[in-house]
Amino acid sequence: MLPGDPTWIHEAGYVQDILTSLAAAAAVAHDYGDPEKYVLPHLPFQVAADTIGRIRSDMPPARHDAVFLMALPAFQLEALWQALGVLRRARDEDGDAAEVLDLVRDYTMHCFVPPRRVDDVVTDMERILAVLSLDIPAVHTVATALLLKGERGNDFRSARDDLFAAWRAAGVGP
Repeated sequence: MLPGDPTWIHEAGYVQDILTSLAAAAAVAHDYGDPEKYVLPHLPFQVAADTIGRIRSDMPPARHDAVFLMALPAFQLEALWQALGVLRRARDEDGDAAEVLDLVRDYTMHCFVPPRRVDDVVTDMERILAVLSLDIPAVHTVATALLLKGERGNDFRSARDDLFAAWRAAGVGP
């Protein structure tokens, strides 16, 4: 279930670029015999980047009072969680994630105006996953109504309002 306002994913577009860079760096490290240099192999980083890109490109035009249903394969969600785990380790200065920290810190400080911090990347990844992983009864109610093209009465509106409240609590939306 996704909010109708795509700002949450469009503003995090830079995360896709960082994950793509991590995928490339991890692939090169693997080719040079150091497959654990970036903690994960390149594929989870690339899948996570591609997933964000797909969501960004598939979002319909903004409708602030709408919700959208989008199915993601479990492996895509898992790749996002894996990438977030590595970014958290880098932010927390885990020695095994030192190369990730260096790459992300350099990228965020030199490639964006205004510069960002590693913590910003982690926060935006957490926000993306908060939306994609939200599992409250309201999600089921709204998804069922959308899938079955059911009545959109008071139960639907109440569940949709619960979704909006949960997204706001996660820092998504107005």
